[in-house]
Amino acid sequence: MGVEVKGAPHIGRLRKSVKVEKAIVTEGRIDAAADDHTEETFAGHYAQGTTLRIMSGRTIAAAQQHWFDKALDRVDGPTVVAGTEDIGQGLLEDSGLSAQEAEDIMTGQLDMGVSHCKNPYQSPYSRPGELCAVAPLRCLECRNAWILPTNLPQLLLFKAHLERLRTLLTPQAFSRLWGQSWVNLDAVLDDRRPEELAQARKHIESGEASLDLPLAAHTEFDA
Repeated sequence: MGVEVKGAPHIGRLRKSVKVEKAIVTEGRIDAAADDHTEETFAGHYAQGTTLRIMSGRTIAAAQQHWFDKALDRVDGPTVVAGTEDIGQGLLEDSGLSAQEAEDIMTGQLDMGVSHCKNPYQSPYSRPGELCAVAPLRCLECRNAWILPTNLPQLLLFKAHLERLRTLLTPQAFSRLWGQSWVNLDAVLDDRRPEELAQARKHIESGEASLDLPLAAHTEFDA
């Protein structure tokens, strides 16, 4: 190639450069670069260069972006049916429910407190065939949950419950335990009109709405 190297030649440095190039060409595969010694030797003696560190950073960033994109594509939240309180069975069927599921919701058989449940025996938090063990605490994170306008007073009461927990738990603990529910709840309430929220608060103040939570919901401590 017409390249002239000045100074005393050092086969060790040339060997290191070649191995770095091998790792680059093979996109970081140590087993390909460590073709004349063990992978442990390569990791200890050749994988400390700036080029390989940059490659490692790119690999980690690409992996993080991959799983972040998959998380955004996954639907693990409730289905919200907006509109007036007069939600008919036909509207629920048009929204994706079967006739039986829509009828059960309309008759109150699937009311879990803060939402209705499409199928409480097919919960992602319990074994198939077993009744959901985390309702209503995790309904706002569940793909089986269906939120109707009539659930608005309970949602406001649940928000008050979470606000109380925020004063008891550290930000890290609250985010780990309730972060997704808090984000989803805020998104649902932000879509409600001010007059809807005002009417729901009147129901609460008049004693027409209550929120039943399991005893475990009142005994959390910041460990």
